Amino acid sequence: MKLTLGTKPFDDVIAHLPPGLRAALGALPEDVRCAVREIRLRAGAPLSLTMADSVLYMTEGGRATPLLPENGVCLGAAELAEVLRSLCDYSVHSFSEDIARGFLTLPGGHRAGVCGTAVINAGGVASVRNISSINLRIAREAPGAAVALCAKVYKDGAMPGLLLAGAPGSGKTTLLRDLALRLSNGLCGQYRRVAIVDERGELAGVREGVPRCCVGVNTDVLTGYPKGEGILLALRSLAPEIIICDELGGAADAAALEAALHSGVCFAASIHAGSVEEALARPVARHLAEQGAFDWLAMLEGSGKPCAIAEFVRLAVPKNIKKPAGGDA
Repeated sequence: MKLTLGTKPFDDVIAHLPPGLRAALGALPEDVRCAVREIRLRAGAPLSLTMADSVLYMTEGGRATPLLPENGVCLGAAELAEVLRSLCDYSVHSFSEDIARGFLTLPGGHRAGVCGTAVINAGGVASVRNISSINLRIAREAPGAAVALCAKVYKDGAMPGLLLAGAPGSGKTTLLRDLALRLSNGLCGQYRRVAIVDERGELAGVREGVPRCCVGVNTDVLTGYPKGEGILLALRSLAPEIIICDELGGAADAAALEAALHSGVCFAASIHAGSVEEALARPVARHLAEQGAFDWLAMLEGSGKPCAIAEFVRLAVPKNIKKPAGGDA
């Protein structure tokens, strides 16, 4: 599945950068701008562009080369701080909580990872100073990415639980987004009520209350809620048939998902893992699988083949768990 859908996602991201850097990146050839997945800015190091299977470096002349150039575009600490201010619409204080968590969500579901020196208060990260690098991850929609997934897992009106596993950059978020669209718009046999718990704003890209990514006409989006709270709120207020969330993490996520298991709702979620064995070794995934939350595990190929599924694994449903109607694929 190719994610090179024009230059718009790239151009939307660089629109939030300071004018000089925006102009330099905007002058890159069209084929490069179509294919870039990440723009990596590091203090004192050449600006790099992450592609599907390579890394390019940007020269001061506006070229992209696979070799480290002598005249590469380099940003200093002050310039990197200016990039952060620009990404925050020159109101860094308004984004302080996000920065402390290590990321900023940009319109359209794009994300800026922020690295620097942590300021610790009361045992937690209160803020980040001396920004040393910023990684701009470009979100690209891929219509039809979940066709094969739906044909295998959601055939004949089935509504099973699904866990997507893959390494960073393998297309988990893109697949979940297209899955939401297909289920919501009736492309898997019937219209489904979908709730997306979009903690980091990447799945739906909501801006001013409107999803900027295509997630379907019967989809409700809870943006910014911690996954645990969002899952319980969706269950209480939205009567979804399926809840979709990205990047399951700790015990709070597992507890909220487990609490919703016996309410007739199914889940589609993702987890970071490099193999089926790694996925099922993660405590949150193993526990939820044992509780019957997931009927299927789909293992993605990797960053070189985004959205490609390497393996489907049918998970055993505990005998004491009664699945919702249509939950057995």
